[in-house]
Amino acid sequence: MTDRIVQQHPDRGTREFELVDDAIEYRIKSQFADEELSVVLSVLSPEPVVDGSMMYFLSAVNREALIKLFIDLPDAETFAKFVRTVQQRIREEDFGKLNADNRESEITREQVDTTIRMLETYLDPTSIDALLSALGRLSETPDNREYLDKVVEIFNGLGAQQGAVLTYAPFFNTLLSSTDLDELS
Repeated sequence: MTDRIVQQHPDRGTREFELVDDAIEYRIKSQFADEELSVVLSVLSPEPVVDGSMMYFLSAVNREALIKLFIDLPDAETFAKFVRTVQQRIREEDFGKLNADNRESEITREQVDTTIRMLETYLDPTSIDALLSALGRLSETPDNREYLDKVVEIFNGLGAQQGAVLTYAPFFNTLLSSTDLDELS
């Protein structure tokens, strides 16, 4: 398992990446600037995107490139090991995903119907039709745990649409592990 790599690029300087606890910390040193950042693993999608000589780990919510690596630096084997380790650690850090177990208060039909109306008003319903269908079933039987689990499963698979859904439907925030339900009232 490789928890740290240092990449030296002849034109773009040095990038150092290190997995520390639940985050990836990186330092960039170039002729133009020095930068240090830390990104929590739970916000990253485990499947990186390759673009030419670069590989990006994207935000699971808004698809913004948060971690930018030079492919095969310092060498192909070390790079591949590091990427596999990052992917594994991202998958282990699933507490940022919605989970029905995080919801402790009762779900009411009114909450679910309001959520449906908000999403239909502010988003293109055809882009989230599976989520709206699952919410419709949950509205009919708000105490059905299987229906809530299905809503969560569909939401977690939305990709870039998750950010918009969270923006217009506060109901989903109550399914995040870090949310204090008292703050939402």
